[in-house]
Amino acid sequence: MDKNYAVGAVEIAGGGYLGYLGVKHGLPRTLGLRTEYHTTDLTNANNIKKIGNYLDPACGGNNDWAERIGGTPYIKNSQNYVHITGVHKNSHAAYIFAKSDNILKKNMIAPFRTTYRTYQCLVYRMADNNIDMRKVRRSLKTSSLKENIKTLGNLAHTYMFPNNPTKRFCISAPDSYFNNNFIPDTDDIALKTTKKLKVYDTRLEAMAAGLKNFGLKGMKENKGRVMFGAGVLASGLYGAYKLITSGLNNFSKSFNYS
Repeated sequence: MDKNYAVGAVEIAGGGYLGYLGVKHGLPRTLGLRTEYHTTDLTNANNIKKIGNYLDPACGGNNDWAERIGGTPYIKNSQNYVHITGVHKNSHAAYIFAKSDNILKKNMIAPFRTTYRTYQCLVYRMADNNIDMRKVRRSLKTSSLKENIKTLGNLAHTYMFPNNPTKRFCISAPDSYFNNNFIPDTDDIALKTTKKLKVYDTRLEAMAAGLKNFGLKGMKENKGRVMFGAGVLASGLYGAYKLITSGLNNFSKSFNYS
C-alpha cells in the first residue's frame, strides 16, 4: 500500500472524528444548552426504553444501585426520586464559588461542573461493576503512591472494559430548567426530581429536543457557555477541514504516483 494513501486515509478519518467531536461538544453549548446524564445498567435501560425513554421516580431507591453508591442513607434519599448528573445552583459547591471574593475562583463553577459531571458518570458506571467508590476514596487518602497508582489503573481498566456495560441517557436544557425543576441531592452527588423525566439516547438527540422545547433561551442565560461552545465548535470544524484537506492531497499524490 502506498504511504500517501495510508496517511491520507488516517487524516480523513481523524478529520471526520474531530469534526464530530466539535459538533457533539460545541454545538449544544453554542445554543445555550447544558447536557446532563443518567447512567444505568442495560436491564434498567431496556425498561426505560419500553416506557418511551422516561425515568420514573417510583423506581428511585428500589434497586441495589443506591446501596452500591451511598449505602442505606442514599437508599432513603433516593426513594421516589430520579437522579441525573449536575451541580445545582443551591448546592454547597456552587455556594462556595459564588461567594468567593476571588474573581478567578468566582468563575470556576463551569469547569468545576464539567469535571464533577465526569466524576458522577464514573461513580455510576463503577457501581454497576461492583466497585464501591466510597472505599476507593478512603483508599486513595490512606494508601501509598504505588497502591494509589494501581487503584487508579484498575479503575481506568474497568471504565474502558467493564464487565457489565452501562447505558448513558442524555438531557439538554438551559440552566433555568435544571435550577427550577431539580434539587441538589443530599450528598451533592447529583440532581434529583420527583417528576417523570424524558431522556434521550445521544447528545445530539437531546440537543434537538432541547432546542425544540426551549428555543434559544439558554443563549441569554449563559453567554459564557455560548462563547466556549462556539470556540469548541469552530476549533473542531477547522481542525477537521485541515486534516481532511491534507488527507485528500495525500490521496492525490498516491494516485499521481501510481
